[in-house]
Amino acid sequence: MKRERLKSWGYPFCCLAMILLFGTGCSLWTPSQNDGDRALIIKPEDFCIFLFESSEEIYRANIKDPGMWEALRDLAAADEEYAAHYNWLYSTYNSWDEHRRAQLREIMTEYHHHPMSEQLIRNGRQEAGLDEVIAFIREARFFGKMRNALVDFYSWYGSNYALPHYQQIRPLLERKALAINALVEKDFDIAGFLEKETGITLKEKPEAIELLLNMRIYGASGFYRDKVSLTTIQWNATPEKIWATPFHEMSHPFFRTFTGSMSFKYLAGKLKKDEKLLKMFNEEVPYTWEGWVEENLVEGFARYLNVRKGIARDVGEGIYIFDGEFAQALVDGFDPQKISLEDFTVQFLKQKYNL
Repeated sequence: MKRERLKSWGYPFCCLAMILLFGTGCSLWTPSQNDGDRALIIKPEDFCIFLFESSEEIYRANIKDPGMWEALRDLAAADEEYAAHYNWLYSTYNSWDEHRRAQLREIMTEYHHHPMSEQLIRNGRQEAGLDEVIAFIREARFFGKMRNALVDFYSWYGSNYALPHYQQIRPLLERKALAINALVEKDFDIAGFLEKETGITLKEKPEAIELLLNMRIYGASGFYRDKVSLTTIQWNATPEKIWATPFHEMSHPFFRTFTGSMSFKYLAGKLKKDEKLLKMFNEEVPYTWEGWVEENLVEGFARYLNVRKGIARDVGEGIYIFDGEFAQALVDGFDPQKISLEDFTVQFLKQKYNL
C-alpha cells in the first residue's frame, strides 16, 4: 500500500487485514551485508516501538476495549508463549496504583502509540534504548503538550515493566523470525524473484521492507524510514500470511508499470458495475478507485507468489473481492515467457466482468 494511491483524506497505515535494540535481528542476508543493502529484513520489533505499543495495549485490554482482549483468553490458554504476554497485560495494570492508571488514561487520550514511535524512527532512533527514548521525549517538540507526564510515566513504566518484559519475549520473536526465514534459501533475492515471476525489469529497485514481529493479536502499524517500509506483524500470523506481506508490498511497483496508463484506468472504471467491489470501496477502502483495483490484483499476486515459492500449497481465500480469484487464475495459467503480466491481467478482468 503506497501513499500516492491513498484517498486524499488519508488513512492510518496498518498491516493488511491487510501489523522490536538488543541485536541485529534475523534477515535473509548474510551478516556481512549492511542493513541498507537488504531488500527484506525480518526481526523482532524494536524496543522504541514496543515501549509505546505495549502501553497502548495495556490501556485497551484493561480500559478501552476489555471485551476484545477477554476474547483472546482461549487463545492464551492454548498457546503458552502467547499466554506469557497476555497475562502480563493484566498483571502489570493490576499492580499499578491509581496515579499511574490515571497517567496512562491521560496519555492515551492525547497521544497514539504509532506517531510516538514514528517520531523516533524518522529521527534515526529506531534502535534506541530506554535512556535515549526518554532523552528524545525531553527534547522533541512533538511531546511538548504532556512532556513532564510522558517523561515521568515512560521512565517508570519502561524500567519496571516494558524493558524486562521485552527482554523476556524477544527470544521468542527471534526464534519465530528464524523459522520464517528458513522457508526460503538464505540468499533469497526477493527483488530478483519478483522480476522473474512478473517478467518485468524495473529501472529502480522496489523500496526495502522490514517486517517487525511482535506479540500482539489485534492491531498492526506501518512506518516509513527514508525509503524503507516497516510493518509490524502479529503473533498469530502464519508464515504464509507473513510472506504475503513483502510479496504484496514489493509487487506494487511492478503492477504500476501499467496500472497508471489511461487504457487501464478506463478498464478499471468499468468495474464499478461490481456492486460488492464498489460497496467496499465506498465504506472502508482508503484508495482511489484505480488504487483499489490494483490492491485486489496485488494481493492476489502475492498469494500466487506464495505458491510459486513453495511457501503455501494453495492461494487460500481472498481478503478483498477478486484477489483470490485472480490468484487462482495466475496459478492455473500465467507464464511470463508466453504472456505479459499486463495482458494477462487485462484478459482476466475482461473475462470476469464480460467486458
